[in-house]
Amino acid sequence: MTLKKTTMKDIAQKANVSIATVSYVLNSVNNQTIPEATRKHILQIAKELHYIPNLTARSLAKKKTGLIGILLNKSSHTPYWKRQGYLAVVESLEKLLTAAGYHTLLLSLNAEKPSLDIIVERELDAAFLIDVRDETFYSISINFTIGVPLILIDSKIKDKMFKQIFYNYQEAIQVALTKADDTNSDALKTSSEEVCFIMENFNNQSLVAHILQGIHDLGFSRDHIFIIDDLHQLDSISQSGSYKKAIVINEFLGNHIEKMNMFDKLTVICTCNCPEILVNKNTQVITFKEDKSTSAFSIMENLINHIDFFKQSNNIYSIGVKR
Repeated sequence: MTLKKTTMKDIAQKANVSIATVSYVLNSVNNQTIPEATRKHILQIAKELHYIPNLTARSLAKKKTGLIGILLNKSSHTPYWKRQGYLAVVESLEKLLTAAGYHTLLLSLNAEKPSLDIIVERELDAAFLIDVRDETFYSISINFTIGVPLILIDSKIKDKMFKQIFYNYQEAIQVALTKADDTNSDALKTSSEEVCFIMENFNNQSLVAHILQGIHDLGFSRDHIFIIDDLHQLDSISQSGSYKKAIVINEFLGNHIEKMNMFDKLTVICTCNCPEILVNKNTQVITFKEDKSTSAFSIMENLINHIDFFKQSNNIYSIGVKR
């Protein structure tokens, strides 16, 4: 009788952790922050189940190829303002990588059902994952479990082992509220019913929830927030005439709203690094200290070249507003 070979999935199920966590521990990857108690627990279970490591995979992990992956999650109905945002990040990342001597592999994934066959076949030194769906993240990340840094952009997940980069939306909204007011932010609180928030959607719903919570914490109800997937959704806002001031997240969406002349006061938070698309001189513009690709590239360089950087407990990088 042939005994079934123990897999990382078996260990993960018994240890009640992700497969990625098991892989990091068993392959002695030092670039992830894993509690010592969790490490010992996983190693003990592996011993009990007589786990035999894959030495071939472990040896491949030490090989450098100079190839960096950019994984973009897209769907068939991605609106143009989202496509522009993706383009801005990918183009900037590609320039930075090329200048540093890396080769770039760009792969568009089906957001609903990503296929990673080509990634499995290639050996990457690192990868950037842009706007990933919460429910598909682990099916993607499991392909990068042998010490390859996986850096998330516009994605928020609960697993603290992965570096996550997005804008500081709450700070941006606070600044936008001040700009949206004619006098000062205290006066704005007395007329908050006149203000609405119009924002782009994300595949990563945890990031959406994070933004919504930030708006709620500033005293605004969900009724004031409109998440736009289609331009026709703007018609109901325009027809209601209930709001005099709007704060818009995404400048390409803001540019369309400028043309509709829907509000007395418009403030736009630029997420695509293209503030020049806003043409109305009365539109208030919010930008950030640096774009997401610059932050992501810097983190990648540190992950590849500095072991100590991996051990940092801070894995969320929130880019602040440019003052």
